[in-house]
Amino acid sequence: MLERRITEDGGIYSHEFFLAAGECNAECRMPLPMLVSRLIRVATEHANVMNLGFSHFAPEGRGWVLTKLAVEMSRYPQVNENYTIKTWMEEANKLLSFRAFSIHCGDETVGYVRSEWAIIDMRTRRLCDISAVKELADSARPDVSCPIAPPVRLTAVKGGRQSNYTFGYCDVDFNRHVNTVRYIERLMDQWPIEHYDRYQVSRFDVTFMRECHYGATVEIKVDDADPADSRAEIAEGAVVHCRARFRFSEFNAKDIKLDINTFIN
Repeated sequence: MLERRITEDGGIYSHEFFLAAGECNAECRMPLPMLVSRLIRVATEHANVMNLGFSHFAPEGRGWVLTKLAVEMSRYPQVNENYTIKTWMEEANKLLSFRAFSIHCGDETVGYVRSEWAIIDMRTRRLCDISAVKELADSARPDVSCPIAPPVRLTAVKGGRQSNYTFGYCDVDFNRHVNTVRYIERLMDQWPIEHYDRYQVSRFDVTFMRECHYGATVEIKVDDADPADSRAEIAEGAVVHCRARFRFSEFNAKDIKLDINTFIN
C-alpha cells in the first residue's frame, strides 16, 4: 500500500494513501466512516509534528477529543485510486481548536472538511483552557481557503423510526469509550444497501456530545421524512451521545471505473 507523508511549508500537513479493494464499500468507493478515520489519523500526525499530540498531553492527564465535524464531498476516492488528505489549523480560541482538511485525487479536489476539537481533562471530562497553547495560534492558517460552511447546530430528532444497538468489544477504543467511527457506522447502517447504490452522502454533519461505553444499549433514531436531508441521533435514555445530519445526492454508478453493476443482481 502506498503511504507517503509530507510536511509542507506553511503549516499544511499532507498524507497520501492508496485505496485498496478490501477498504472499499459496496459501491467500490471509500466509505464515509473510513474517510473520518483517515481524517483523525492525519490530524493526529499533524499534532505530533507540532509536538501537541498524545504523548505531549497524556502525562498531564489531558487529551484531544473531536467535538464536531462537517464533510462535503463531490465524489469519494475509488478502488485502486491514490488520494491525498491535507490538513491545517484555521484558528483556536479559549476552548476549541478549528481544523480544516481537503481531499484530493490527483489534481482534482473532491472534498473539504471542517472540524472542531477540544482538549479535555481525562479525569473530570471537562474542557481545558487552550488559550495558553502558543503553538496552536502560531500554526494557524486562516488565509487558506476551506469553502464549506462550518458544522451546523443539530437539534433533537423528533419522530421518525428507531432501532436499538448494544455496543460490544470491537466498538471501543483505548479509552474504553465507543470509537468515533463506530457511531457513524451505526448511523449509516440505518439505510439499506439499495439506498447507497443510488445515493451518496454529499454533506455530513455530526456533533459528539457524550461518550458511550462498552455494553450500553442505545436507541438510534432517524428522521428521513426528507430522504435528501435526514437527521439521526444515538441516545441512551435521556442522554444523547451524538447527533448527525445526512444530505444525500444522486450517485451515478457509471462514474466508477469498475462497473459495480457487475456485482448488483
